Amino acid sequence: MAGVGFRLNKMFHKGGVSTDLLAIAYSIMVSSGPWIITTISLWIILTVFKTNDIYFNVAIVYSFIVSIIISGLFIMFESRRISDLIFSKQYKKILPEVMGMLVCSSLILILIMIVFFAFNHHELWFVASFSYLTLSLLTLWIMSIASLSSDSVNWYIMAFLIMGFFSILFSNIFGRDNNSIGYILGYALGVNIGIFLHYLIALIYFGTDFDVSFEWIGETKKYWQNILIGFTYYLALWIDDFVTWYSPQFGEIPLKGFHFSFIYDNPMFIAYLTIIPTSTMFILVLETRFYKTYKLFYDSLREGYNYEEIEIRKNSMLKELKYDVSLVVRVQLIITLSLFLLNEINLIPFVSESLKPILRIGLIGAMLNSFYLMIMLLLLYFDFRNTALYLNISVFLINLILSIIFTYKLGYYALGASYSIAFTIGTFVGYKLLLSKVNNIIQLEYFRQKLAVEPGFYLEFNDIKKLMEEQK
Repeated sequence: MAGVGFRLNKMFHKGGVSTDLLAIAYSIMVSSGPWIITTISLWIILTVFKTNDIYFNVAIVYSFIVSIIISGLFIMFESRRISDLIFSKQYKKILPEVMGMLVCSSLILILIMIVFFAFNHHELWFVASFSYLTLSLLTLWIMSIASLSSDSVNWYIMAFLIMGFFSILFSNIFGRDNNSIGYILGYALGVNIGIFLHYLIALIYFGTDFDVSFEWIGETKKYWQNILIGFTYYLALWIDDFVTWYSPQFGEIPLKGFHFSFIYDNPMFIAYLTIIPTSTMFILVLETRFYKTYKLFYDSLREGYNYEEIEIRKNSMLKELKYDVSLVVRVQLIITLSLFLLNEINLIPFVSESLKPILRIGLIGAMLNSFYLMIMLLLLYFDFRNTALYLNISVFLINLILSIIFTYKLGYYALGASYSIAFTIGTFVGYKLLLSKVNNIIQLEYFRQKLAVEPGFYLEFNDIKKLMEEQK
């Protein structure tokens, strides 16, 4: 995110209203651009062009979910690995290692597809087109991380815009009534144009080495938590949907093996869209305000400042952290409360009276999810990987257990409550842990460092204690 932070700071330092608005727009596109572009392109295909093909709808929803969850095994680790390679200026290793991750993730996806369709038989054209779309989206998520890691942030955004345009175009050109494969392959073709553009960005910036490298596997021992952090977060995010889909009361099966819950999915999707402001604000404050105090503190550690100066910078960083988190929370609270009121007076489009109770709970849950994600990323900012992983697992288990209880025992008016409760607990516990760790960051950072003396030249405290007892 260094390139993003540099551009945002440059925009804000100009001090004009227009440049401030441009910085906000820039932050929106970086933090939520792919999501917004993808959502708008799908909305145009499904609503404007009135594409009601059930095969296409099923393929789109499940390909996104499956590809995102599988990519969760790689993208957190990929981000960290690329950061390390950039820091050590080993740029030519980046693209070959990303290709190696693509090979491994694709093999996992193919294995899952083989097992799934072995138990859920469908026509060959649907199996092939659905698998191709899912594989394309998985490749897009992983390749776009490499693209964003370059300084070509404008081209990163442009790649998604071009992808969205061609997905709409090709899906409309090739898709016809009773020609579901045309819709699916047309959309997948647009996605592949986006993949090519992201690949081109990474290729130009990181070098023209076309090898496939698995050297990154050796680093998984060091950063194994990153592999599970993304995966467990996405599971925690989706598990309540899965429980609702497979419940006999609220689930529907439009195609064999594919479950939905239209009464739950529509309001929850609208709720998810409301966290875009939090993502935007988080990028703004992280890269323009908080990073400055963060950098000053770590500079003081690296340059060997005296303890009092380090303590002053730590307290300044902690104060800035609390202020920035509260700022993001206040902005999101205003937006969520406004939408909450609009929902109560029936002014939100596409939300019928029967969906209002679910959206009511979903808005609260989405808001807490955005706060939780912000805290988890801050924990990773300080490299507290174990804490982030344990939090994700806890939120996942809470959401899973409560989803089963609420869906099967309490019914309709409790739908979405497990999601809200799980992320509420995760947010408050995570924030307390974050503040505690940052408050003790000086000691923690010194404990992380390896001793600069060789074994044999020092004694552990327990060894000294034992020696003194023997002398008595």
